[in-house]
Amino acid sequence: MLLLFSLFVACNAESPLAPVTVIATNLPTTPTQAPPPAPSVAPSTATPILQITLITPTPLPTIAPLPTPLPFPTGVISTTNPAGGPTSIPRPSELGNSAGDGALVAVLQRCWNVSDTRQLNGNNPAHRNAFDCARQPLLDITKNYPGYALVYRVLAWGYFYKDENPAKAIEAYRAAANIYHAQNNATGESEARMRLALLLVSGNLPQGCAELAAAANLDRTNERALDYYSAFNCKNAAQTSGGSGSAAPPPEPQIDLAALRGKIVFKSNREGFSTYYVMDADGKNVKRISGAAYDAAKQWEAWSPDRAQAATVRSAGFTRKFGYDNDIWITDPSGNGRPLTNPANDYDPAWSPRPLFDGRTWLAFVSNRGDLDHPDNIGEDLWVMHDDGTSPFRITCYAPFFNKHPSWSPDGNKIVWSSFRDGNHPQIFVMNLDAFGTLQDNCKLDENPVNLSQNEFDETEPVWVK
Repeated sequence: MLLLFSLFVACNAESPLAPVTVIATNLPTTPTQAPPPAPSVAPSTATPILQITLITPTPLPTIAPLPTPLPFPTGVISTTNPAGGPTSIPRPSELGNSAGDGALVAVLQRCWNVSDTRQLNGNNPAHRNAFDCARQPLLDITKNYPGYALVYRVLAWGYFYKDENPAKAIEAYRAAANIYHAQNNATGESEARMRLALLLVSGNLPQGCAELAAAANLDRTNERALDYYSAFNCKNAAQTSGGSGSAAPPPEPQIDLAALRGKIVFKSNREGFSTYYVMDADGKNVKRISGAAYDAAKQWEAWSPDRAQAATVRSAGFTRKFGYDNDIWITDPSGNGRPLTNPANDYDPAWSPRPLFDGRTWLAFVSNRGDLDHPDNIGEDLWVMHDDGTSPFRITCYAPFFNKHPSWSPDGNKIVWSSFRDGNHPQIFVMNLDAFGTLQDNCKLDENPVNLSQNEFDETEPVWVK
């Protein structure tokens, strides 16, 4: 069997995954000694960290060849990964002072001359070949210490890198995950299931996505699982359920936004590529976040506060000299709707999280209506209107430079957005709406906005987390 694929897999048993291109030719048909089966355990009665039913995929009989490379480049994973993949922040070592730990360290020192599984390097030929020295001692550890999960992860490393046998590596990771689950070790189970997922996705993307979702929900600090979930486009993957042939989406990571509420998430290329960040409402304490966390923060932006209706955008067709227009509609969950805006290019609606000064909710949106109709829509400003389309009011006056992506603060007193006004890069600005209900001059609100970015990077699509 010829197996050719490019995949991010465990460069060692403990460190962040590193990419490798593996070419396996004429894989052996005679199986080598497999680790003993993991103990059968009853499902844990503990409440899952993020309330999701864990899924244990059925074993795969074969690993199908990957037709196209997966979306990760070769090279060491780092915080400047242009694919937006996981960062190089190391996970803590699981090595402790147990008898199993001592036995494993002895094997590491004798065969690899290292003292931590995180030092194993799958791209090092000497490390790969040293697995022959370690194979039997590692299998002996599984017999002598049957509840020691970490040794199965080291075996999985060797089965993949030295033996070029993904099927055996998959079973070893499953054994580790089962042991962690029996011990209620959510952190270890999350790590094992994430590594298992990266082997499953090449032959069965839905199963791999299900494992990534489970890994993310078991340990909310495992943001690499979230990053992989987004990178493999798991949200759009489908799996067959119940033998009926009907397609159903795989489970999604359930993101806890409590720690992000009141903060602003956004996109930036400040590390050389576009990815996601969070900052305080004053622009301080910028940190990386996962794409899944950003998506979770954004998903209700256009919905009414009671979640009964959503502001949607529909094409109005070729209605003006320079191109197509869009209209904003109010749509209920059944799909029925009514238009609010016409004629102009109106889009990017955001619904106020509460009624404002007049007791009514408002929509902020982007429009090119008014003084300037530019072929590239560069003359777009931010507008607000009642949720029935009445009382349209422009709140930015900085054409011909674009103003986009409005988002209300949780109390409805401010709006954050992205604008090109301060130079050659879009930046994130915030304006105060305290005087909104008393203004006659629609440019007053735009006189002194605060630039939260203040840098030379492209920063766009802010969302104020509610």
